[in-house]
Amino acid sequence: MAAPTTDPPAPQPNAAPRRHPVRELLGARELIANLTGRELKVRYKRSALGFAWTLLNPLLMMAVFTALFSTLFSGQELSKGWYAIYFLTGYLPFAFFQASSTVATGSVVGNAGLVTKVYFPRAVLPLSVVTSQLVHFVMGLVVLLVVTPFLGFTWWWYLPTLLLAIVLLTCFTAGISMLLAALNTYFRDIAEFTTVAFLLWFYATPVIYPLATPPIPAPVVTVIKLNPMTMFVGLFRSALYDNAWPGWPTLLGATVSAVVTLVVGWKVFIRLSAQFAKEV
Repeated sequence: MAAPTTDPPAPQPNAAPRRHPVRELLGARELIANLTGRELKVRYKRSALGFAWTLLNPLLMMAVFTALFSTLFSGQELSKGWYAIYFLTGYLPFAFFQASSTVATGSVVGNAGLVTKVYFPRAVLPLSVVTSQLVHFVMGLVVLLVVTPFLGFTWWWYLPTLLLAIVLLTCFTAGISMLLAALNTYFRDIAEFTTVAFLLWFYATPVIYPLATPPIPAPVVTVIKLNPMTMFVGLFRSALYDNAWPGWPTLLGATVSAVVTLVVGWKVFIRLSAQFAKEV
């Protein structure tokens, strides 16, 4: 008697092969653009001044900090003597990083209805926040680029440094944003933690003060220099304020920080995203 044979299961014609996460994300470019547009519209909905706040907010912050600290830090590492410009070249990059990361932290949880009903690359949620904030950041930079030549700044010779700084900071911000968005989906305390963390991070970055300020102890200066945002701010200041090429330690540190953070943030987000629909 012949032994019974079993046929292999027939392939499922409707089962589409799983695409690589990067390819999925690239295929969702239109979705990212739509969500970016939505972020921009929602932010200024019912606002009388609208996009003008993109310029007014940093200008108001500049006025406050200049009034408080310009006399205190005058003559300390401020080669051009313009504290207001010195402040803006540090504040604009940090404001972009902070706003992107803070809003992106709640991007998955805030879109729970979308996450539980439709499949799409989940990474578009935090990344659309980053791209919308990037629009505001670039608008602020354009105004700064227009004004500074009248004050004696020759930034156009160092445009490659500026463009590289924008790319590296965007990569770093995207990595942090994806990491926080993924963790906040499982641990909702992350959103509350970021409020305090970014406040401390701001003062640990030389935005309002030069590193050469005498009261800062040498060990603290060393820690501040290891802060990734110090390196990114250093790139922007090299191009926009000092009008000089950045040093290799700053350039190398910023590049490594951007690449490592982007890869880690992406890996963690992709690993945890499979359970987002259950957790939100």
